[in-house]
Amino acid sequence: KVDRHGFVYMDTPGYDPVSLTGLVAGGCNVLAFTTGRGSAIGFASVPVIKIATNSFTYRRMIENMDINAGKIADGEGTVEQVGREIFDFVLRVASGHKTRSEILGHQEFVPWRIGPVM
Repeated sequence: KVDRHGFVYMDTPGYDPVSLTGLVAGGCNVLAFTTGRGSAIGFASVPVIKIATNSFTYRRMIENMDINAGKIADGEGTVEQVGREIFDFVLRVASGHKTRSEILGHQEFVPWRIGPVM
């Protein structure tokens, strides 16, 4: 469990549902989740901001993605510009703006499994 205020980095497993569940259990209030293949994960208790790492996935799943970070690889935006977009979106979500997963009602929760996770 997080025991201080401010930015905290948590090292979690790589399997999306388990990783995000661990972050939420640790006290995370907003999740900024990057996806290349289009994971449609969401939680009932914590907003999940889905950031597509490529424009193909963003366009293919536009109703489920919040931000297109693929603009960087496409030459349509810089790391600084997309970083600012993500930061500003996190602030809006923390102030009550709904994420795509909240609007669509995606609510996924996966408890920790006993043993290795593949």
